[in-house]
Amino acid sequence: MLVKFKMIIFCTLLMVIFLSTKTLANNKYYKCPEKISKVIRGQDSLLKEGSILGINYVKFHINQSITIKFKYTDSKENPFEIISNKKLKKNSLGYEVYNKLSKNDLTVENTYNFVKLNDNYAFTRNENWWSPKLENQPQKNYEYESSGRCVKIKKNEFNVGKITQIAKIAKKEKKKIIQKKIIKNENQIIGKRTFALSWEGVDELIIGQLTFEEKNLVGKLEFNHPEDESKCIGTYALSTTRGTWSLLCEKKNTNASGILKWNSKNGNVSGNGKDSKGKKVKFKVSGSN
Repeated sequence: MLVKFKMIIFCTLLMVIFLSTKTLANNKYYKCPEKISKVIRGQDSLLKEGSILGINYVKFHINQSITIKFKYTDSKENPFEIISNKKLKKNSLGYEVYNKLSKNDLTVENTYNFVKLNDNYAFTRNENWWSPKLENQPQKNYEYESSGRCVKIKKNEFNVGKITQIAKIAKKEKKKIIQKKIIKNENQIIGKRTFALSWEGVDELIIGQLTFEEKNLVGKLEFNHPEDESKCIGTYALSTTRGTWSLLCEKKNTNASGILKWNSKNGNVSGNGKDSKGKKVKFKVSGSN
């Protein structure tokens, strides 16, 4: 009887291990509608701030890499591949991936940042698209920033349609930049980082850009309020490990402020505070690692 009981326990453990391994081994698939938050350069009917540009179909591979396909909102063509099985870079907010494609005199640069939200993600995208200056045609260059939220989908939805070649993008004549460099001098740091902000009473996680031309560790915050896409701006100042921040959403007639902590080892910054109505505001900035 004891031997039989031990065998049952042993088989149960094997089954648990098998199921756990199978779960961890699964690729994950997401559908991510993309809204343009800022047009930096170029004019095109598809590039309008606040408009839905299209849908990203994202596959997170079990080997910590990613594949991304994209389809424009008004397109009847199949999704085309932007990134194929590219290694992800992990940061404090989630994952980041950069990719550059050049084909048929067309160059496209993309950077995606994915912020983990339970079992889903929010994301930002920076894209730069340009073609060379030809004899009878001027050089074309489009830049934009966008963001959105991802929902989980099944494998068959990700696999719908054949992959369109990158050359097809040339017919769309648009795309964006990724200027992601950080310059460190003795007294100055220059660059950009993504931050995630939660605001009590606002359902969506807010994704924005922190731009810093820092001297004495002072920087700027900028994002669009998700309720009406109005612009919010702010500033922060850091000491060795602590600091203060404040922001203003003029159109919403509200402001917020608080304190922040800086991890000098990895560059991560976290802030806590309240708005003018007493609602809690929290944000986190990924370091440069």
